[in-house]
Amino acid sequence: MAMAIGSFNSLDVSASDVLDKEIVTDDVNLNKRTFIKAFENINIYSDVNCTNVIGKLNENQELPLNCLWDEGYYEVEYNNGIGFVECNKCGTTLKYTCDYMVEVINDTNLYKDDNTEYQLNKQDVGMLLKRVGSYAMIKVDDTIGYVDAKDIKVLTDTFVVIDLSDQNLYLYQNGNLILESPVITGRDKSPTDVGDFSVYEKRTNYTMIGANNSYRSFAKYVTKFNDKSCEYIHDASWRSKEEFENRKLIRKQNGSHGCTNAPLNTAQKVYETCNIGDNVIVRP
Repeated sequence: MAMAIGSFNSLDVSASDVLDKEIVTDDVNLNKRTFIKAFENINIYSDVNCTNVIGKLNENQELPLNCLWDEGYYEVEYNNGIGFVECNKCGTTLKYTCDYMVEVINDTNLYKDDNTEYQLNKQDVGMLLKRVGSYAMIKVDDTIGYVDAKDIKVLTDTFVVIDLSDQNLYLYQNGNLILESPVITGRDKSPTDVGDFSVYEKRTNYTMIGANNSYRSFAKYVTKFNDKSCEYIHDASWRSKEEFENRKLIRKQNGSHGCTNAPLNTAQKVYETCNIGDNVIVRP
């Protein structure tokens, strides 16, 4: 016998609340969903009898929760279906859910419910929680507030953020961060371009050739996002695990020619998940 987990209902906020900056952001006014979060690396089973392992959930990773079974298992959403995980190996957490993710396209302020302002930088990304008149309620990192709608744009369902300062790649799908990975981007003499791009083409088992045949690099999975400068997200078999762990130093000493070098599993995930036209954001 299963017991369903309750959810929050969405309520409207009046435009006057925004214009007066008397912003209501109480949790009950926003859509939230219960997720499970793994305490350790755990198995995902096809049933509560633990007869068939269909996947793995790594430590601190999350999945949407459907319900609790009396047998001591959570039913979760997994790979467009359902799976089961052991309750004693994970916890539950409430997270905001959204239909769309947005990008901040201008440096601006986010107005919080305590009438204080939070600085937003161009190319920040966040959840679109509500639209109220010409304003939008968004969540950026752990901060919720209102922003003028002209200062944001809606992103594609799947998109990639490449952060040059922390040398990380973030892959989002349907409002969720599904992959965070170290990468190594362009060296100082051939930096990776900053800006808003989109997936231009995808190839497998492809050899990239530099100008004047200056280099030839083979990769199993390549996702081109910058056609003008010919920049790809691709695996780099010549990079060691230690190089990715020390990526900030390696980038300065031996960065790429402008492409985003990624571990093989990351390059494969981006290739398999992204579609032509999906947004790619490269921020400084």
